[in-house]
Amino acid sequence: MLEGAVLARCPNCRNTFSTERTGPQDCPVCGKPLVVPEVATAAPAAAPTSGPEGAPATGEGTPWERRDELGFWTAWGETVAQALFEPGKLFRAARLDRGAAQAGFAVLTAGSFWIVGQLLDRFFLGAQRERLLNALRARGQLSPVLEKILQTTNQNSPRTALLVTLATPVAVFLLVYLSAAVTHAAALLLGQAKRGFAATFAACAYACAPLVLLAIPGCGGFAGAIWTAVLTGVGLKETHRIGAGGAAAAVFAPYLLLCCAICAATALATSAFLRGMPQ
Repeated sequence: MLEGAVLARCPNCRNTFSTERTGPQDCPVCGKPLVVPEVATAAPAAAPTSGPEGAPATGEGTPWERRDELGFWTAWGETVAQALFEPGKLFRAARLDRGAAQAGFAVLTAGSFWIVGQLLDRFFLGAQRERLLNALRARGQLSPVLEKILQTTNQNSPRTALLVTLATPVAVFLLVYLSAAVTHAAALLLGQAKRGFAATFAACAYACAPLVLLAIPGCGGFAGAIWTAVLTGVGLKETHRIGAGGAAAAVFAPYLLLCCAICAATALATSAFLRGMPQ
Protein backbone atom coordinates (compact mmCIF):
# COMPACT_ATOMS: atom_id res chain seq x y z
CA MET A 1 0.00 0.00 0.00
CA LEU A 2 1.36 3.42 -0.88
CA GLU A 3 1.18 6.47 1.35
CA GLY A 4 -0.20 8.68 -1.43
CA ALA A 5 -2.15 8.23 -4.60
CA VAL A 6 -0.53 7.17 -7.88
CA LEU A 7 -1.42 7.69 -11.51
CA ALA A 8 -2.01 4.62 -13.67
CA ARG A 9 -3.16 4.12 -17.26
CA CYS A 10 -5.61 1.41 -18.26
CA PRO A 11 -4.24 -0.69 -21.19
CA ASN A 12 -7.80 -1.37 -22.39
CA CYS A 13 -9.53 2.05 -22.57
CA ARG A 14 -6.26 4.12 -22.39
CA ASN A 15 -7.71 6.38 -19.68
CA THR A 16 -5.50 7.59 -16.84
CA PHE A 17 -6.82 7.39 -13.28
CA SER A 18 -5.70 7.94 -9.69
CA THR A 19 -5.50 5.01 -7.25
CA GLU A 20 -4.38 4.50 -3.65
CA ARG A 21 -2.75 1.10 -4.21
CA THR A 22 -0.75 -0.97 -6.67
CA GLY A 23 -1.31 -4.50 -7.90
CA PRO A 24 -4.40 -6.15 -9.46
CA GLN A 25 -7.59 -4.06 -9.57
CA ASP A 26 -10.37 -2.95 -11.93
CA CYS A 27 -10.26 0.18 -14.09
CA PRO A 28 -12.75 2.72 -12.63
CA VAL A 29 -13.68 3.88 -16.16
CA CYS A 30 -14.21 0.71 -18.23
CA GLY A 31 -14.31 -1.84 -15.37
CA LYS A 32 -11.77 -4.22 -16.95
CA PRO A 33 -9.03 -5.84 -14.78
CA LEU A 34 -5.50 -4.45 -14.85
CA VAL A 35 -2.31 -4.42 -12.76
CA VAL A 36 -0.87 -1.17 -11.40
CA PRO A 37 2.95 -1.56 -11.20
CA GLU A 38 5.03 -0.42 -8.22
CA VAL A 39 6.91 2.07 -10.42
CA ALA A 40 3.76 4.19 -11.04
CA THR A 41 4.35 7.92 -10.71
CA ALA A 42 3.23 9.34 -7.35
CA ALA A 43 0.72 12.16 -7.48
CA PRO A 44 -1.54 14.07 -5.06
CA ALA A 45 -4.86 12.36 -4.47
CA ALA A 46 -6.78 15.33 -5.93
CA ALA A 47 -4.70 15.55 -9.11
CA PRO A 48 -6.90 15.74 -12.22
CA THR A 49 -6.94 12.67 -14.42
CA SER A 50 -6.18 12.93 -18.10
CA GLY A 51 -6.70 10.76 -21.12
CA PRO A 52 -5.22 10.62 -24.61
CA GLU A 53 -3.81 13.90 -25.87
CA GLY A 54 -4.38 15.52 -22.48
CA ALA A 55 -8.18 15.35 -22.66
CA PRO A 56 -9.88 14.79 -19.27
CA ALA A 57 -10.62 11.13 -18.71
CA THR A 58 -13.70 11.65 -16.56
CA GLY A 59 -14.20 15.40 -16.25
CA GLU A 60 -14.75 17.32 -13.04
CA GLY A 61 -18.40 16.35 -12.91
CA THR A 62 -21.58 18.05 -14.04
CA PRO A 63 -23.71 19.98 -11.53
CA TRP A 64 -25.99 16.94 -11.27
CA GLU A 65 -23.00 14.72 -10.44
CA ARG A 66 -22.07 17.22 -7.69
CA ARG A 67 -25.57 17.51 -6.23
CA ASP A 68 -24.34 16.52 -2.77
CA GLU A 69 -22.28 19.70 -2.85
CA LEU A 70 -24.72 22.00 -4.65
CA GLY A 71 -28.05 20.72 -3.43
CA PHE A 72 -30.53 18.52 -5.30
CA TRP A 73 -32.73 21.11 -7.03
CA THR A 74 -29.91 23.60 -7.63
CA ALA A 75 -27.85 20.86 -9.29
CA TRP A 76 -30.79 19.73 -11.41
CA GLY A 77 -31.63 23.27 -12.52
CA GLU A 78 -28.03 24.12 -13.41
CA THR A 79 -27.66 20.86 -15.35
CA VAL A 80 -30.80 21.53 -17.39
CA ALA A 81 -29.72 25.13 -18.04
CA GLN A 82 -26.24 24.06 -19.19
CA ALA A 83 -27.67 21.31 -21.42
CA LEU A 84 -29.99 23.79 -23.13
CA PHE A 85 -27.67 26.78 -23.44
CA GLU A 86 -24.08 25.58 -22.78
CA PRO A 87 -24.11 21.94 -23.89
CA GLY A 88 -20.41 21.79 -24.71
CA LYS A 89 -19.49 22.82 -21.16
CA LEU A 90 -21.85 20.25 -19.66
CA PHE A 91 -20.73 17.30 -21.76
CA ARG A 92 -17.04 18.09 -21.31
CA ALA A 93 -17.54 17.97 -17.54
CA ALA A 94 -19.46 14.67 -17.55
CA ARG A 95 -17.78 11.78 -15.78
CA LEU A 96 -17.75 8.34 -17.37
CA ASP A 97 -18.18 6.51 -14.08
CA ARG A 98 -21.51 8.07 -13.08
CA GLY A 99 -23.91 6.08 -15.26
CA ALA A 100 -26.45 5.50 -12.48
CA ALA A 101 -26.61 9.21 -11.66
CA GLN A 102 -26.96 10.09 -15.34
CA ALA A 103 -29.79 7.58 -15.75
CA GLY A 104 -31.47 9.13 -12.72
CA PHE A 105 -31.26 12.58 -14.30
CA ALA A 106 -32.86 11.33 -17.52
CA VAL A 107 -35.69 9.52 -15.71
CA LEU A 108 -36.39 12.48 -13.39
CA THR A 109 -36.34 15.06 -16.18
CA ALA A 110 -38.09 13.26 -19.02
CA GLY A 111 -40.36 11.17 -16.80
CA SER A 112 -41.68 14.02 -14.64
CA PHE A 113 -42.47 16.35 -17.51
CA TRP A 114 -43.89 13.54 -19.65
CA ILE A 115 -46.31 12.68 -16.83
CA VAL A 116 -47.35 16.33 -16.53
CA GLY A 117 -47.82 16.59 -20.30
CA GLN A 118 -49.92 13.43 -20.49
CA LEU A 119 -52.18 14.52 -17.67
CA LEU A 120 -52.62 18.02 -19.09
CA ASP A 121 -53.35 16.55 -22.51
CA ARG A 122 -56.01 14.25 -21.08
CA PHE A 123 -57.75 16.90 -18.99
CA PHE A 124 -57.52 19.88 -21.35
CA LEU A 125 -57.76 18.24 -24.76
CA GLY A 126 -60.05 15.42 -23.76
CA ALA A 127 -63.21 17.41 -24.55
CA GLN A 128 -62.04 18.01 -28.13
CA ARG A 129 -61.35 14.32 -28.66
CA GLU A 130 -64.76 13.47 -27.22
CA ARG A 131 -66.46 15.77 -29.74
CA LEU A 132 -64.44 14.20 -32.57
CA LEU A 133 -65.40 10.75 -31.34
CA ASN A 134 -69.11 11.62 -31.28
CA ALA A 135 -68.97 13.25 -34.73
CA LEU A 136 -67.31 10.24 -36.32
CA ARG A 137 -69.70 7.87 -34.57
CA ALA A 138 -72.72 9.85 -35.82
CA ARG A 139 -71.47 9.69 -39.40
CA GLY A 140 -70.74 5.98 -39.24
CA GLN A 141 -67.06 6.66 -40.07
CA LEU A 142 -65.64 5.20 -36.86
CA SER A 143 -64.08 1.76 -36.97
CA PRO A 144 -64.11 -0.33 -33.77
CA VAL A 145 -60.30 -0.15 -33.53
CA LEU A 146 -60.17 3.64 -33.85
CA GLU A 147 -63.01 4.03 -31.37
CA LYS A 148 -61.15 1.90 -28.83
CA ILE A 149 -57.98 3.96 -29.27
CA LEU A 150 -59.80 7.27 -28.85
CA GLN A 151 -61.66 6.03 -25.79
CA THR A 152 -58.43 4.82 -24.20
CA THR A 153 -56.59 8.12 -24.77
CA ASN A 154 -59.58 10.05 -23.44
CA GLN A 155 -59.87 8.36 -20.05
CA ASN A 156 -59.37 10.80 -17.17
CA SER A 157 -60.04 8.56 -14.18
CA PRO A 158 -57.77 8.49 -11.09
CA ARG A 159 -56.83 4.94 -12.04
CA THR A 160 -55.60 6.12 -15.46
CA ALA A 161 -53.60 8.94 -13.86
CA LEU A 162 -52.00 6.45 -11.45
CA LEU A 163 -51.08 4.05 -14.25
CA VAL A 164 -49.53 6.88 -16.26
CA THR A 165 -47.52 8.01 -13.24
CA LEU A 166 -46.20 4.51 -12.52
CA ALA A 167 -45.49 3.41 -16.10
CA THR A 168 -43.81 6.54 -17.44
CA PRO A 169 -40.53 6.39 -15.43
CA VAL A 170 -40.07 2.74 -16.44
CA ALA A 171 -40.70 3.60 -20.08
CA VAL A 172 -38.22 6.49 -19.94
CA PHE A 173 -35.55 4.28 -18.32
CA LEU A 174 -35.90 1.65 -21.04
CA LEU A 175 -35.99 4.21 -23.86
CA VAL A 176 -32.83 5.95 -22.65
CA TYR A 177 -30.89 2.69 -22.59
CA LEU A 178 -32.33 1.64 -25.96
CA SER A 179 -31.39 5.00 -27.47
CA ALA A 180 -27.87 4.74 -26.07
CA ALA A 181 -27.49 1.16 -27.34
CA VAL A 182 -28.64 2.03 -30.88
CA THR A 183 -26.53 5.19 -30.98
CA HIS A 184 -23.46 3.36 -29.70
CA ALA A 185 -23.91 0.59 -32.25
CA ALA A 186 -24.00 3.20 -35.02
CA ALA A 187 -20.92 4.90 -33.55
CA LEU A 188 -19.07 1.58 -33.47
CA LEU A 189 -19.92 0.83 -37.09
CA LEU A 190 -18.71 4.29 -38.10
CA GLY A 191 -15.55 4.06 -35.99
CA GLN A 192 -16.60 6.93 -33.73
CA ALA A 193 -16.96 5.11 -30.37
CA LYS A 194 -13.61 6.25 -29.00
CA ARG A 195 -14.29 6.01 -25.25
CA GLY A 196 -16.77 3.20 -24.74
CA PHE A 197 -20.47 2.86 -24.01
CA ALA A 198 -20.23 4.99 -20.86
CA ALA A 199 -19.44 8.05 -22.98
CA THR A 200 -22.38 7.38 -25.29
CA PHE A 201 -24.73 6.86 -22.36
CA ALA A 202 -23.66 10.11 -20.71
CA ALA A 203 -24.42 11.95 -23.96
CA CYS A 204 -27.85 10.33 -24.35
CA ALA A 205 -28.82 10.81 -20.70
CA TYR A 206 -28.00 14.53 -20.46
CA ALA A 207 -29.48 15.11 -23.92
CA CYS A 208 -32.87 14.39 -22.32
CA ALA A 209 -32.89 17.89 -20.80
CA PRO A 210 -35.03 19.42 -23.62
CA LEU A 211 -37.74 16.88 -22.82
CA VAL A 212 -38.98 19.34 -20.21
CA LEU A 213 -41.00 20.51 -23.24
CA LEU A 214 -43.08 17.33 -22.93
CA ALA A 215 -45.12 19.24 -20.36
CA ILE A 216 -46.55 21.31 -23.24
CA PRO A 217 -49.42 19.37 -24.86
CA GLY A 218 -49.30 19.13 -28.64
CA CYS A 219 -46.07 20.47 -30.14
CA GLY A 220 -43.92 20.19 -27.00
CA GLY A 221 -43.02 16.56 -27.58
CA PHE A 222 -41.98 17.11 -31.19
CA ALA A 223 -39.80 20.12 -30.36
CA GLY A 224 -38.23 18.32 -27.41
CA ALA A 225 -37.41 15.23 -29.51
CA ILE A 226 -35.67 17.30 -32.21
CA TRP A 227 -33.68 19.25 -29.63
CA THR A 228 -32.73 16.01 -27.87
CA ALA A 229 -31.37 14.52 -31.11
CA VAL A 230 -29.25 17.62 -31.72
CA LEU A 231 -27.94 17.60 -28.15
CA THR A 232 -27.05 13.91 -28.45
CA GLY A 233 -24.77 14.78 -31.35
CA VAL A 234 -23.13 17.55 -29.32
CA GLY A 235 -22.75 15.13 -26.43
CA LEU A 236 -21.08 12.45 -28.55
CA LYS A 237 -18.66 15.01 -29.93
CA GLU A 238 -17.55 16.04 -26.44
CA THR A 239 -17.68 12.74 -24.55
CA HIS A 240 -15.98 10.70 -27.29
CA ARG A 241 -13.65 13.54 -28.37
CA ILE A 242 -14.64 13.15 -32.03
CA GLY A 243 -15.48 15.52 -34.86
CA ALA A 244 -18.87 17.10 -35.39
CA GLY A 245 -19.42 15.17 -38.65
CA GLY A 246 -18.78 11.78 -37.06
CA ALA A 247 -21.04 12.61 -34.11
CA ALA A 248 -23.87 13.74 -36.38
CA ALA A 249 -23.53 10.61 -38.51
CA ALA A 250 -23.69 8.34 -35.45
CA VAL A 251 -26.85 10.06 -34.18
CA PHE A 252 -28.79 10.39 -37.42
CA ALA A 253 -27.74 7.16 -39.20
CA PRO A 254 -30.32 5.06 -37.27
CA TYR A 255 -33.07 7.55 -38.16
CA LEU A 256 -32.05 7.40 -41.81
CA LEU A 257 -32.12 3.61 -41.81
CA LEU A 258 -35.54 3.67 -40.13
CA CYS A 259 -36.90 6.06 -42.76
CA CYS A 260 -35.53 3.86 -45.54
CA ALA A 261 -37.13 0.79 -43.96
CA ILE A 262 -40.50 2.56 -43.66
CA CYS A 263 -40.34 3.73 -47.28
CA ALA A 264 -39.45 0.22 -48.46
CA ALA A 265 -42.27 -1.33 -46.42
CA THR A 266 -44.73 1.25 -47.78
CA ALA A 267 -43.64 0.57 -51.35
CA LEU A 268 -44.02 -3.19 -50.88
CA ALA A 269 -47.46 -2.79 -49.29
CA THR A 270 -48.60 -0.49 -52.09
CA SER A 271 -47.32 -2.88 -54.73
CA ALA A 272 -49.09 -5.82 -53.09
CA PHE A 273 -52.33 -3.81 -52.87
CA LEU A 274 -52.17 -2.83 -56.55
CA ARG A 275 -51.50 -6.41 -57.64
CA GLY A 276 -54.53 -7.55 -55.70
CA MET A 277 -56.89 -5.05 -57.36
CA PRO A 278 -59.05 -6.35 -60.23
CA GLN A 279 -57.84 -5.31 -63.67
